[in-house]
Amino acid sequence: MGNSNQKNPLRKAQSVPESQFLQETNPDFVRSKTRASARLSRGKSHEQLENDSSTPDKPKWNNVPLVEALFLPDFPVRGDFKQQEFEVIDVIAKGAYGNVYLVRREDEKQNYAVKVMGKTQIIVENAIQQCKDEAAIQAMLGDHPFIVKLHEYWQSRKFLYIVLDYVPFGDMFTLWTFHGYFPQPLVKIYVCQLALVMDYLHNAGVIYRDLKMENILFDQEGNIQLTDFGLSKWLTKGEKTRTICGTLQYMAPEVLVSHPYGHTADWWSLGILMFVMLAGKYPAEGALDHMEMTKLVWECDYLLPNYCSDAAQEVVSKLLIKSPEKRMTDISALQNLVFYRDINFTAVIEKKISPKHSVPVDFFPMSGVSFSYAPNPDPSSAYLVNGKDPFAGFDTVWNLPPDAEEAVYV
Repeated sequence: MGNSNQKNPLRKAQSVPESQFLQETNPDFVRSKTRASARLSRGKSHEQLENDSSTPDKPKWNNVPLVEALFLPDFPVRGDFKQQEFEVIDVIAKGAYGNVYLVRREDEKQNYAVKVMGKTQIIVENAIQQCKDEAAIQAMLGDHPFIVKLHEYWQSRKFLYIVLDYVPFGDMFTLWTFHGYFPQPLVKIYVCQLALVMDYLHNAGVIYRDLKMENILFDQEGNIQLTDFGLSKWLTKGEKTRTICGTLQYMAPEVLVSHPYGHTADWWSLGILMFVMLAGKYPAEGALDHMEMTKLVWECDYLLPNYCSDAAQEVVSKLLIKSPEKRMTDISALQNLVFYRDINFTAVIEKKISPKHSVPVDFFPMSGVSFSYAPNPDPSSAYLVNGKDPFAGFDTVWNLPPDAEEAVYV
């Protein structure tokens, strides 16, 4: 059972890996390869990589094979799942470099999620530092209440392993797809939680660069749990980077045009996410590449549907200012807006304000019904036919946006 309103099939937004750069039309936008990386990506098989022990450009690690030395000392050498006493239960997700597995550690009788990434593709795409940063950032900053905790990480001969908390209560993209859009009180809490996470990361010298629904899980109370730091990077306040990476629908204008950008790009992504949660659609979509998306972004006015409050529109408008210098990019400014006058941000970060309390009981977890139940029909209701309810045998009516053409019964 679900929202049967006809619309284009939904696809999960796909991230653009940091290793996928612009074509070499402008030498300023292209990172040159080191001699070592050029040599690695030019015709070497996996077996040759395994047998190489060192190169003039890489330090020697006591005759450790190159495929292991490249990831040292960040990823210590251990072994595969079995050698670490993990029992694989299921595959729960698939990523750019491998799968995420649900596992159980025999000595603890506890479930974990383990991200397993193949080294060959990582080396060929020159994404070694990217993987090191992902593990280090999430390990160092994962004690935040709204970030998935990373427990440990290591490598075997062929794979990298990252052990995370298993969060089995669903993700935002699936819930949004099911309901169509989120009620404003819930969006208010989620934007607050995400803003607190972004502020925390930025103050710690990290830019996230891939804020989207697919990377947001839920805990038992419906609070967000941010995961997948694969595109994150160490970046101090005031510092700039210029790599085009992220997810097209969420990319800030300065990222799309390859201008130097900083933490302000994450706040743009938060604005897009807020728009999507409230409106039930992306403000600009359908682009095949960053150049086409740039055109759509500059043409878009980012106006929410009429059923959204003026206070909500004010937040979206301030987050989606196309000039990064004028964009709202801090917690203090957000707190002072009308939309957040009734929210205590300290209570939010202490999880004293539960998202579950802002929606009906059956909103979490997905139970096969919408959050808006069909009330007993009013005899004067417009949808009655000859005084009778033509949908009397149906369970619920979807709470579609007020400007939708017609209700959909399921």
